[in-house]
Amino acid sequence: MKQLLRFAAVGVLNTAVGYAVIFACMYLAGLSPVASNVVGYACGLVVSYTLNRTFTFRSVAGKKREIVRFLSIFMVAYLANIGALMLLIDHVGMHKGWAQLVAGAVYTGLFYLLSKYYVFAESHSRATGR
Repeated sequence: MKQLLRFAAVGVLNTAVGYAVIFACMYLAGLSPVASNVVGYACGLVVSYTLNRTFTFRSVAGKKREIVRFLSIFMVAYLANIGALMLLIDHVGMHKGWAQLVAGAVYTGLFYLLSKYYVFAESHSRATGR
């Protein structure tokens, strides 16, 4: 339970930073929703890995393997995010701001599960005794 709360705390911080960048790019810089999304997620990527490794999962495993896995699951979750974003805007007709929030929820849920059971699985196994 503590791990989930730590992940949530990192997520709140990372989400606040990511959405601040996304909306600044979209509404202040005039970038498209997709371009804004790319910039926002890119900014949060390094922060997310660092905080999840050290604070959430307290990993001591090799960084190289984790970084490769982290980048892999990021791409999976991010592609799900972009797919949801484009689907909601282009086919559902949802407002682009609301669509960003819903697509972010898709990303977050998928990212947590893949982080826990794939990227930081060694830390998860150690913590649960498996």
